[in-house]
Amino acid sequence: MELQFTAILASVALGGAVVVLVFGRWWLPLADADRRVKELADAVEALLQLRSELLKEEPAPESDQTRAWLRRVQEAQDEVASLKARHDGGQLYVFRLVQYFLSTGPVAGLAEQQLKAVRALREQGSALLETALATPQAPPPLLRQPEELELQPETRSARPYINEALRFLGDCDASLGVWGAGGVGKTTVLKQVREACGLVAPFDHVLLIAASRDCTVAKLQREVIAVLGLRDAPTEEAQAAGILSFLRDKSFLLLLDGVWERLDLERVGIPQSFGMVAGRVRKVVIASRSEAICADMGCRKKIKMECLNEEDAWSLFEANAGDEAIHRHPQIPALAKQVAAECKGLPLALVTIGRAMSSKRTPEEWADALDDLKKSQLSSAPGTDKNTLSLVKFCYDNLESDMARECFMACALWPEDHSISKDELIQCWIGLGLLPAEFADVDEAHRFARSVLSVLETARMVEQGDNHRYNMFPSDTHIRLHDVVRDAALQFAAGKWLVHAGVGLREPPREEALWRDARRVSLMHNSIEDAPAKAGGSLSEAQPETLLLQGNRALPRRMLQAIQHFTRLTYLDMEETGIVDVFPMEICCLVNLEYLNLSKNRILSLPMELSNLSGLKYLYLRDNYYIQITIPPGLISRLGKLQVLELFTGSIVSVADDYIAPVIDDLESSGARLGALGLWLDSTRDVARLARLAPGVRARSLHLRNLDGARSLPVLSAQHAAEFGGVQESIRELSVYSADVEEIVADARAPRLEVVKFGFLNKLRGVSWSHGAAPNLREVAIGACHGVAHLTWVQHLPHLESLNISGCNGMTTLLRGATDGGSAAGELVTFPRLRLLALLGLPKLEAIRKDGGECAFPELRRVQTRGCPRLRCIPMRPAASGQSKARVECDKHWWGALQWASDDVKSYFAPVLI
Repeated sequence: MELQFTAILASVALGGAVVVLVFGRWWLPLADADRRVKELADAVEALLQLRSELLKEEPAPESDQTRAWLRRVQEAQDEVASLKARHDGGQLYVFRLVQYFLSTGPVAGLAEQQLKAVRALREQGSALLETALATPQAPPPLLRQPEELELQPETRSARPYINEALRFLGDCDASLGVWGAGGVGKTTVLKQVREACGLVAPFDHVLLIAASRDCTVAKLQREVIAVLGLRDAPTEEAQAAGILSFLRDKSFLLLLDGVWERLDLERVGIPQSFGMVAGRVRKVVIASRSEAICADMGCRKKIKMECLNEEDAWSLFEANAGDEAIHRHPQIPALAKQVAAECKGLPLALVTIGRAMSSKRTPEEWADALDDLKKSQLSSAPGTDKNTLSLVKFCYDNLESDMARECFMACALWPEDHSISKDELIQCWIGLGLLPAEFADVDEAHRFARSVLSVLETARMVEQGDNHRYNMFPSDTHIRLHDVVRDAALQFAAGKWLVHAGVGLREPPREEALWRDARRVSLMHNSIEDAPAKAGGSLSEAQPETLLLQGNRALPRRMLQAIQHFTRLTYLDMEETGIVDVFPMEICCLVNLEYLNLSKNRILSLPMELSNLSGLKYLYLRDNYYIQITIPPGLISRLGKLQVLELFTGSIVSVADDYIAPVIDDLESSGARLGALGLWLDSTRDVARLARLAPGVRARSLHLRNLDGARSLPVLSAQHAAEFGGVQESIRELSVYSADVEEIVADARAPRLEVVKFGFLNKLRGVSWSHGAAPNLREVAIGACHGVAHLTWVQHLPHLESLNISGCNGMTTLLRGATDGGSAAGELVTFPRLRLLALLGLPKLEAIRKDGGECAFPELRRVQTRGCPRLRCIPMRPAASGQSKARVECDKHWWGALQWASDDVKSYFAPVLI
């Protein structure tokens, strides 16, 4: 038995040896083919990397040699892909043997030939890359010398720095560092470069980005896509790829303000490297308090900004204090020069203190101010944080009232360098109770708040901010705090406030000392996604009165569980915090709450337990995601102190039938008074019910749909003033969607109306808008109104800032001719304040004006046009000298076919080709 078993093993071994000898010989060529194909794939990968590097240096190849090489690389890539697919096609050994022996060209041999060709292409590509790198490329000469430009008078002291920065645009350096102490004017220089560079050097795009402290890649990306008008991407990597793809073949100037540490611009998506690249100019200017940071960011050329000398300091101070204040009494000029000297040549202090002294009229007031300044000055060098803190404190103390000081302090709750919407800021002031309480309605409070803002702007405690919507240019719709001023404000509130806004937090601060005595807490615009699992730790003893969490788009439920114990809370802002479906019942435990903002979430219903908040004055639920929301009967009447209620969906498609009926019933039965009401309504009957409640209830925002099949819109008609007069008097925002309205006649006076939106009005044939009916109308949006042929009436709106027309298939011209009730032929039509013009999906639009006349847009900042194939001309007059360029977001083929009245008109626009 054992002998038989041994014989069997010997036979198996002998058979295995024969198989190895026979088939192993056949396997060798197959293994060789695998090796060759892998070598070829690695070689092609290296070739493609070389192509990428060459395109970085020469995005748009001009030489025939380079273009021919790129074509051969593409052909080689295709051939190798075909060869690899053929090689990988047979996976089983037997099939691969058959393939090998029957093939007229064995894979290994073909791979060897292709490998030689790829290696030859790599050698040629390396030579082309060396030539591109070695070829000196001089930037284009400056269009105008900086000295020829007219700059704003208040920038006279910074003129030498501005001129040097503008000359940098025409030299061979790729990066420029502007550094100096806080408040010396670095931001002013960057803003002046942005405004003037279009007259000095040609760039496709100029990006002024505030980096600020604790800056993250994501934050920089958000700023960049806002300036460029690009879309959001789900990840940082995808966003970087989108930015890189857009900027790779364009000339651009990147102005980075307030840099505190080295930033990885490549991760943001900014193309590398800077300098002159194949006829494209890429330049960057870094503004920082540290020379080392500028050097670390690659700036070989640097400008140090110093405090002003005595003569320039006096000139700047005198310009801001004013001749009337300084020369009112013979003793004041000497005192004024001493006050100016206390500013230590710091431009920010000279401006703010100069403005603060402009109201002083007697020598005694000047002498007292001088004494206060001397007492507040610390023994520190000019421009240091301690010095600027005391100077800002002096200006703060000299504001005209405690209310103005409180309003100023509230601005510091927003992130550093953040442009704050004035409407958002005023809503916050009202919610915090900083304004007098005697106003009859919210509009009066807004008007008063704007006067307070004017005081702060005049005192230079706040400055003009940028509006993303209008191409990031300074706008009277936004303000911002200088970082030095904001730092000082937070120092004034030290120990009372906890402000970590816009710093990329993933969880709330854990230090108990920060929370213990904090009365106002701002964690807005972070990425908080974690919180204590239960009440305790740093949050256990916290009792803030104000909590701002807006902009944390994925706020965890555990955060709500933690803050439900903040029983002293009177102000809670949770706009856009990712609330889904269920109303957060924890809020109903905050019995002292007076202000609640839950806008831009996904809430299905309001609970009756919300009536626990008996002191609630302001409830905002704007732009709710869902198309229906349930409101229990009796809820609104139980909120007896309610003054503002804004409650409507963000959808324009459908609303639950009669969802708002309980609200109107409550208002009628309780006799409640609301200073501002915003609602969706389905019938003119409900609008009439609201009108009968006025002036007890002021309908500030109305969103109407269906309207019982009504053919006209009576809300804006003078004929129906007796029925709707209260609404006409108080309405600020009107939207009409998905209705059978055929005609809109707006001849009733609506003095407060600012925003009008019409959408999905398929039967609408025309809009008749009387002159002066809405003198303050600033935004018009018309969408999917296919019967509308023109919008001539918009040319008579002196305050119009935004005009958005989309999906109107029947529109042929924007403005009619003289014979059709429009402007006379040859007459210039001016839109004095229009900043945004959007023309989207208008397939029959052929002209802006039917008569071909010209238009003037002196404030235009942004144009969006897509889906307008017949529109071939924008009839504009040449822009005034020094006017900033308007960005045009459009299809590259449409842009290429556009006809221009002159090169001067074309040079006014900067295209963003999509």
